[in-house]
Amino acid sequence: MQAVLVTNGRIRGNDTRTKVPYLLKGIVFGNDGRALSPWHTTKKNGRRYRYYIPQRDTKEHAGVSGLPRLPAAELESAVLDQLRAILRSPELVGEVLPQVIKLDPSLDEAKVTVAMTRLDAIWDRLFLAEQTRIVKLLVEKVIVSPDDLEVRLRANGIERLVLEMSPKSIEQEKEAMA
Repeated sequence: MQAVLVTNGRIRGNDTRTKVPYLLKGIVFGNDGRALSPWHTTKKNGRRYRYYIPQRDTKEHAGVSGLPRLPAAELESAVLDQLRAILRSPELVGEVLPQVIKLDPSLDEAKVTVAMTRLDAIWDRLFLAEQTRIVKLLVEKVIVSPDDLEVRLRANGIERLVLEMSPKSIEQEKEAMA
């Protein structure tokens, strides 16, 4: 809770005031290095279509970037599928375990494995704000090209996530709220 309050109120408020949610806002880029911006349109029947569009297309003219409008749901699900596959991979537990234990010696392999699989199991029940926070904790950048999607993870994102999900940190958070 304290971490939330530390951030600037105006910036924090932007997330709560947003009318149209975008999971990858601020971390998705084209292969030219320019950002892809969230964009939406609402049809007469009330149906809303969400996209990520290249900044270059909005600044110069449509199609100049070589990337189409990317449907937000498809791009977000592709990134989430990759993240879930990474979190489920047993090889990753072996790589992450020594680093996490170095940060918190009270953790062991079982606790780390449970934390990583528990996140995958409860993902669909999390609020969008929490999903966005976790994605931004894990993902440094998503790079989209006409025929490829690259997800770059943060160097210590998984370790930080496991530490947050450990039983000890959950108990500390409950005590702080009381």
